[in-house]
Amino acid sequence: MANLKDKTLLYICSGGFFETALSLADYYKEVLYYVQWTSGFPGMDKCVVGSEYKNGKVLDTFDGKPLRRVYDIYSHLEEVDIIMYSDVYDGEQAEFFRGLGYPVVSAGKGAELELDRWKCKMEFKGAGMDVNPAKRVIGIDALREELMKVKDRYVKISRFRKQTETFHHNEYILTEPLLSKMEHEMGPMSKIIEFIIEEPIDAVVEEGIDMYTVDGKYPQMLPAGVEIKDAGYAIMIMPYSKLSEGVQKTNAQISGILKKVKYQGFISTEVRTTKSKEHYLIDMSCRLPQPPSALYGEMFDNLGDIVWALGQREVIDVKPKAIYGLYCTIYSEWYQKDHQAIYFPEKYRNNVKLSQPLKIDGQYYCLNFNITIQNVGQ
Repeated sequence: MANLKDKTLLYICSGGFFETALSLADYYKEVLYYVQWTSGFPGMDKCVVGSEYKNGKVLDTFDGKPLRRVYDIYSHLEEVDIIMYSDVYDGEQAEFFRGLGYPVVSAGKGAELELDRWKCKMEFKGAGMDVNPAKRVIGIDALREELMKVKDRYVKISRFRKQTETFHHNEYILTEPLLSKMEHEMGPMSKIIEFIIEEPIDAVVEEGIDMYTVDGKYPQMLPAGVEIKDAGYAIMIMPYSKLSEGVQKTNAQISGILKKVKYQGFISTEVRTTKSKEHYLIDMSCRLPQPPSALYGEMFDNLGDIVWALGQREVIDVKPKAIYGLYCTIYSEWYQKDHQAIYFPEKYRNNVKLSQPLKIDGQYYCLNFNITIQNVGQ
């Protein structure tokens, strides 16, 4: 392995995967932390997230670690030895930097496996995988027409997560107000948005992976875990051979798809397994897994080497410094609408994982990117 203390990592983030970047700062000479903040009407929040300020001046470190917030990518490329993307929406940019010869950790073109759900289903069918019956419709009028005829369906959209998350349709009389709300909020876009209507899967368990891959090759010592949605995640470092039959089967089935798109990064799957041993891979996340990635810095003794190897198109095993980990999610009603100050004894800093953080004179905050300031000027 390379001497990472001579290497600089450019970490391109959406804000929610900050703690993994901070853990990587323990391995590299420096981590340059970037969040896209520019727009026609930029806010300060995305510009300062991941920064630490003291006496009004921004530091080149965070918590004393060599993590420096940067405000553009291209003026820093001469400093960079490797680039990592934590999220899924910059696949084309990742491919551009690969074309320039940079080692890049990203799903790249493989991001479409998450962002285009219908195309992903077609890939699964082509690979001979179990695929639950589904129908694709365009526009909310077509969605209404379909949902009037059926009960017990799951409705999903691709790519535009801001519009709506997956929702369960039972009776049309109950779903109709939600459709009216969506139509009002989306306006004319409601006529052209794609919906996927899926039949339910009578599963006995939902399982999957939260790990990393290059071309469908997987580590032989890796993290595996169980999530209680929006509550917590229990994780264990274990041999690949100990994964369940369903997870190993679907991993093997998608390996050819991952090789075709030259996948080179972190990945998560959700597999619903039935009594009759059908294994339905319902969704893929082609990015750092959330929540368990926040634990990687505490549980992996070689996180920096894993990232460096991925950049070289190599897969290495996890070297554990802890076998078991537990992540508990803490919610705040205040944070749903406002920025949140976070208080805790400093000795517990490694146990507290922050999303979208800002630090000012020793005080931590989690920034809420969804706050809108009304313009009341002339």
